[in-house]
Amino acid sequence: MNIFFYTACRSGAARQYVKRLLELPVLQSMTVLPSGSLFLSPLAFRMRSGDLLLLYLSDKEVLKELLCIRNDLSEFRLILILKDNTILREAYALHPRFIAFQDEEITELEAVIMKTSKTAVLCAHNH
Repeated sequence: MNIFFYTACRSGAARQYVKRLLELPVLQSMTVLPSGSLFLSPLAFRMRSGDLLLLYLSDKEVLKELLCIRNDLSEFRLILILKDNTILREAYALHPRFIAFQDEEITELEAVIMKTSKTAVLCAHNH
């Protein structure tokens, strides 16, 4: 299972969050997709069904963009990172496995990613 990170915004907050994520041992091989590319970059072509996709959602407009392509996203294991809880209810429409918030400690997010990674490895060995 590969791990990807995507954000539509090029904000300083998003860059700082990516930096924090890349410090986690479980995410050292995470691929950061170009901001705002809407998955049309060459790096996105490496994405496969079952991969883990971390989506950083800064606002309702970004969420609306992703809701338009939610069928395409359904084959991935989604984790959402929200700026705050203002779009929390609407974000569930993407059917994420987990929702984290930008200002929270990332220890719980790390645990979820580790568990998801282990589950993916076990499933791959069982096939």
